[in-house]
Amino acid sequence: MRKMLYFTAILVGMTGCASRLPQTIAQAPAEAISASAVQQQPEAYAGKPVRWGGEILEVANAEQHTDVLVVGRELEKDGEPIENSQVDARFIARFSGFREPADFPEGKPLTVSGTVAGVEVRKVGEYPYPYPVVKVIESYRWPEKKHHDHYPYYPYYPSYYGWGPYGGYPWWRYPYWW
Repeated sequence: MRKMLYFTAILVGMTGCASRLPQTIAQAPAEAISASAVQQQPEAYAGKPVRWGGEILEVANAEQHTDVLVVGRELEKDGEPIENSQVDARFIARFSGFREPADFPEGKPLTVSGTVAGVEVRKVGEYPYPYPVVKVIESYRWPEKKHHDHYPYYPYYPSYYGWGPYGGYPWWRYPYWW
């Protein structure tokens, strides 16, 4: 009985630590609404749930909220923005209260879930750009991926030609008739 109790406690502890990804980020809403569709018809999508993500552009703190400007990208099934995918539209992720700008570094991937709160026009350079606004319920800043674009070079592999610190394969030192 005691073993079963320990096993159950360990199992519950492990499942509690298994995923930090919020449920609303991991699962897409029933109706997939794009940021570009909200740009064109904001009244039709007001209050609808969305899950958008992309790369952080900048953070702007106001008195009552924090706006994170994001370049919208296509998302994987789990909600992670696909790096270098086609841009959907820029959008504003609006968080209530103060958020530390250092927690949202420029160029890092972010996914938010929330409801559509309208469209705000802000300038991109000299161009007036209609930003869809999402009132954020949950967000997730994705950890940086480690890219390994190359294989390790010599001295990590033995030399195949008989020189170097490993001296080549052992059968090269013996006559071929052995």
